[in-house]
Amino acid sequence: MAQKVGPFGGNKGDAFDDGVLGYTGLKKVTVGENGNGVDCIKIEYEKDGTFETQMHGSVTGILKEFELNYPDEYITSIQGTYSNVARYNTTIVKTLTFKTSHGRTSPMFGNTAIFSTDFVVEGKAGTKLIGFHGRSGSALDAIGAQFFASASPLKHIEPRGGFGGNAWDDGVYDGVRKISVGLNCGNISYASNGYLYVKGSTSVKHSHGKMSEEPKEFKVDDPNEYVTSVEGTYNFCGDVTSLTFKTSKGRVSTGFGRSSALGAHFAPPDSATVAPVPTPKLEAKGGDHGAAWDDGFYEDVRKIYVGQGDSGVSFIKFEYDVGKKLVAGDGHGKMSLLGTEEFELDFPNEYIVSVEGCYDKVFGSKLKL
Repeated sequence: MAQKVGPFGGNKGDAFDDGVLGYTGLKKVTVGENGNGVDCIKIEYEKDGTFETQMHGSVTGILKEFELNYPDEYITSIQGTYSNVARYNTTIVKTLTFKTSHGRTSPMFGNTAIFSTDFVVEGKAGTKLIGFHGRSGSALDAIGAQFFASASPLKHIEPRGGFGGNAWDDGVYDGVRKISVGLNCGNISYASNGYLYVKGSTSVKHSHGKMSEEPKEFKVDDPNEYVTSVEGTYNFCGDVTSLTFKTSKGRVSTGFGRSSALGAHFAPPDSATVAPVPTPKLEAKGGDHGAAWDDGFYEDVRKIYVGQGDSGVSFIKFEYDVGKKLVAGDGHGKMSLLGTEEFELDFPNEYIVSVEGCYDKVFGSKLKL
């Protein structure tokens, strides 16, 4: 079933909806940008084996393209901003960034503004963008998208290990909730309940091998998490001696260490079953005074500037990365005479995993910093 998201932006211009035209995918997106924001968008769609182009808005500036490796790659989400522009006397789309099933992120198209509203156009996990809708006239006033479930085929990875024992194949399920692994003299002898799969709203158990020792479990937070890879070893006899599972959340199981040989059904990176898990937005911690701020979405953080005041942190500023380009964020707070301390990351090999801090009331005031 198709899912319609948005549109986001202004309410002027004429409505358009490419999703009702029967397209099955898109090959290329061309975005027009001028000093005010996004003035148009042109999309090359596929329908019945031929390509058709739709354009919305007016070309008044530079046209920039973002081409997909069609049909293997598709757009999974759009991030952007919108704000009021005096030239048009209305709200228009200011910036657009596209993310794909291959993990690519387009450059940011358009023109940023200090006072703008962030938005994200994203379908349910496992869906691909098949059409845009929104409003346009002299510029791109608003944009949304229609998503449809991806039908990418599953990939069957051959088993690794020996040739003894009886062949087994659990087939294809919607997900995995739990894996239980048993040992016998250092070798893996049992994959229990082994595999607790998900089929719709039903849990299905499969077990293989012979239980000798009490099995150890590795639980997966289905449907928000899924197994992305299995690593292991086997000896000269072909017995599997160790197994390690990795997940979409970056978790790694403890090393479990036969069903004689082990293989798995994997969905390719662009399949519906391995769609990226949306990143949660964590609420700000501290006081409730001052003006609210939100730097929005970027690919990475490169550097952080922190300014110290008499009573705590008085200033903070981030340098971000978008499409391998450095983007300086706005400064927040007020810089004191003490200046700032810098924390630079080894981009792209290093990234922030957590932030720790403390806040309290300022002496002689009700404010929390």
